[in-house]
Amino acid sequence: MMPMPDITDFHTHNLEADNTIISVPEDWVRNPAHFSPRNGAWYAVGIHPWWTADAEGCRHMLANMPLLLQHPQVIMLGECGLDALRGAPLAEQERLFVAQIALAESQQLPVTLHIVRTYDRLLRLHKQLRPTTQWTVHGFRGKPALAHQLLDAGIDLSFGQLYNAASWEVTPPQRRHTESD
Repeated sequence: MMPMPDITDFHTHNLEADNTIISVPEDWVRNPAHFSPRNGAWYAVGIHPWWTADAEGCRHMLANMPLLLQHPQVIMLGECGLDALRGAPLAEQERLFVAQIALAESQQLPVTLHIVRTYDRLLRLHKQLRPTTQWTVHGFRGKPALAHQLLDAGIDLSFGQLYNAASWEVTPPQRRHTESD
């Protein structure tokens, strides 16, 4: 596994941002020919849960991901995950999530997670899949009790502009990240 570059912003969708990990747009995953990395930029590639309502598109994106994940500027898989409010039914989101985790494991890439009202499923899957790569929940806003559960399971946390200050405090500095998204 390649060491993580020294970055100050763990997660963004801003394609022009510097010193960050940029989560690539859907179009780049649908059509790898559109992937146009900037020199010196770092990227994460994944199927966002919001995109999962398009089953055929997701099959196509999943088929494209191995090629994209081999690019030297792609240092993370994500953002992927589970969202109880948007996207395909949770069973389908979970199937795609598990497939993406298998890709992350095969490439030894850490994973950025988008999780909305599905932490129970996330914890179950983490225990079931026993990943060897690091998982990080991005945009974490939960309470300290949930932060402890995730940290105890081995999942790191990333905090955006809105967050629970008590959760920030209970997260060890080496397990917490900051992001602009």
